[in-house]
Amino acid sequence: MINNFIYDKVINSPGYSVDLKLNLNELNMFRDAVSKQYIELLKKINPNFYKNKEDDLIQNYHNLKDRIDHAKIIPKINRCLPMDFVDNFKSMQIYKNLVSIFGSFKISGIIADNQTFPNHEEIYWRLVRPNIAEDVGPLHADKWFHEIDHNHNKVLGLNTYTIKIWIPLFSEPGKNGLLVVPDSNSMILNYKTSLRNSSLKPELIDKVESTLVKSEPGNLIIFNENLVHGGAINLGNFTRVSCEITMVFER
Repeated sequence: MINNFIYDKVINSPGYSVDLKLNLNELNMFRDAVSKQYIELLKKINPNFYKNKEDDLIQNYHNLKDRIDHAKIIPKINRCLPMDFVDNFKSMQIYKNLVSIFGSFKISGIIADNQTFPNHEEIYWRLVRPNIAEDVGPLHADKWFHEIDHNHNKVLGLNTYTIKIWIPLFSEPGKNGLLVVPDSNSMILNYKTSLRNSSLKPELIDKVESTLVKSEPGNLIIFNENLVHGGAINLGNFTRVSCEITMVFER
């Protein structure tokens, strides 16, 4: 019964679900993998960044602004987890639950910096610093990216549809997280394209009311490719860290 319930919420109304959650071991596996890659990246950018043990904490990233060039952190290719973690994800109970609910799926290959890596399945993380509006993008639907960027065909394939998984790893519920427009997946909405970071990206034109999803760390927000969503400005005291996975299904 719950399988049909979650599927119906994601595919139909309201277009998303918050009914699944990583168990504590799974959450720690995600956190450890992201934190390890983050520390390796910091050391690569600035081998002398380390000052005290608090610098190791990814949620304190905003405190390193005088020592780390943020522009070298943000390229997406730097934030894609290695394939051994993807394999670990596929052994988790949460993956089995997803297959039980939605059916078998593949994970999208990487699209980053106008490059595609079809054979490297994409699980990537984001950093959103406190009170930095530029760290979040405008409201959009994932389907719009598929329509304007031919690179998506290379990693998604033809005659497919997608469902996104958004997971807060370090967050302050109510102060940061994901904005959604409930039932926007059944609306006809207009968007424009703009060039940001050397890539064409869509942006909603129409006026809509968005809602902040108050999800705890590890709580999956699952939504279909037509749902309008976007990151909320971080009003908390720590860097928000989240992870994203795109499930790809054949039509």
